[in-house]
Amino acid sequence: MIYTFDSTQAGAPVLSGTAGALATVLKVCLVDGFGASAVVSLAVTAGIAKATFASLHPYRVGSVSRIAGATPSALNGDKTILSVTTNSVTFAAAGVPDGAATGTITSRVAPAGWQDLFPGAQANVLVLKPTAPEASGSVLRLDDTGTTTAKVLGYESMTDVSTGTGPFPMAAQAANYYWPKSDAASIAARRWMLFADERALAIWISPHGSNQQHGVLFGFGDLASYKSGDAWACMLAGASSVGVPTTTGAVAECLGYALGSTNAADLFVVRGYAGIGGAVQGKKISAYNTAAAYSGVAAYAANTIPYPNPADNSLRLSGVELLVGASGLRGQIPGVFHTPQVIGSEFQAGMVVEGEGAFAGRTLVCVRVGPPGGTTGVGVAFVDISGPWRSA
Repeated sequence: MIYTFDSTQAGAPVLSGTAGALATVLKVCLVDGFGASAVVSLAVTAGIAKATFASLHPYRVGSVSRIAGATPSALNGDKTILSVTTNSVTFAAAGVPDGAATGTITSRVAPAGWQDLFPGAQANVLVLKPTAPEASGSVLRLDDTGTTTAKVLGYESMTDVSTGTGPFPMAAQAANYYWPKSDAASIAARRWMLFADERALAIWISPHGSNQQHGVLFGFGDLASYKSGDAWACMLAGASSVGVPTTTGAVAECLGYALGSTNAADLFVVRGYAGIGGAVQGKKISAYNTAAAYSGVAAYAANTIPYPNPADNSLRLSGVELLVGASGLRGQIPGVFHTPQVIGSEFQAGMVVEGEGAFAGRTLVCVRVGPPGGTTGVGVAFVDISGPWRSA
């Protein structure tokens, strides 16, 4: 199941240039959930349940609601929202008889099911671990004691909030690694979107106050690995520069940016596919990209491909793969897709696209990617919110 969160949802945590703001966003979305409220009525008709609320609710199409207290019990649990009105939502209820549910029914935006390993151990420092049994077991440490950025680091494992083994990146590879929050050390809100399953997350942050339409896409978690049973496929994408919230140049580490043949690797994986040694570096490529550029801009591919494609009125998408030097292709960045077409301003941040053809049955969300402090060179990437992000 894919869990989606957006700063514009009612009750969503606020991201700002203050200590702890990003840690709060991650903990609320991945561990706690938000927007708890009573359900006034819940009724099933032909396999579709409709939940009605007394007032506004926090849900969007693709959000996951955690329902509790309902009879029949099959209506309880995490439910992906199919449609919304001002005060109601629907979700699939296959096999549940038609009729009104009973009980004291509650709902909240469901968290993605990750674990906070050391809650409260150190102010504004968060250690998160996916809880899926098949996950690699690596953890993310977020040091959010700063204002405009937070430091991120992956570990194979940690015994306390400050002690871990198998860091990625290693100190020799990157002295520090950052996720942005804001271009200003202030309480002014900044836009964000977060996408997660039980093994990985992608977070889009728009840190520049004067332009909340484009930003950077980073992530952490298990690749959709090409090696069966890959126990070392956890990756971390972040920025090597503390100035990422205000840069006017390309952020090459962004998951919406592909690299060319001469570019250095810029993402980190906990180990190579053979499990020997420590962290390795990889770089993002896709089927169409021929140069280092953001998805959706003219420089991305050698041929200028218009949008929509004239012959079939289509949007063309391709997965983003991780190339680890001579070791070859390690796997795919979960849920993230690039386009070789020149998109311009056709798609805005948060716009929902329903897939067709090879993407039939999938829903994708647009993220605008580009220099946070710049006004040109802005591209577009897409995140699959239907899933699954991996076959196993």
